[in-house]
Amino acid sequence: MKPESYAWHSLYDDAAVLLRPGFAERTVRAARVVAPTFASQCLLSAATAAVCLTIGFVVHEKYTATVTERHLAQWQALSVEVQDLRQMQ
Repeated sequence: MKPESYAWHSLYDDAAVLLRPGFAERTVRAARVVAPTFASQCLLSAATAAVCLTIGFVVHEKYTATVTERHLAQWQALSVEVQDLRQMQ
């Protein structure tokens, strides 16, 4: 065996002495009690999706409004230039 293996076995044995018997079974049993149900996972997924969609909608609306404002300003400037050209004729 490698020296690292002896070290790991020694650590494992030292840790095993510190744990009370049945520790693993109690830990697994406690984890199963608080495990999320399928319904709670579905509810959490739906809530997360709703939050993401809402944020996406708000960002899209803000971006679209900004772009629309900029385009309208450009069209208004173009319209003024066209009117100036018509008056020059």
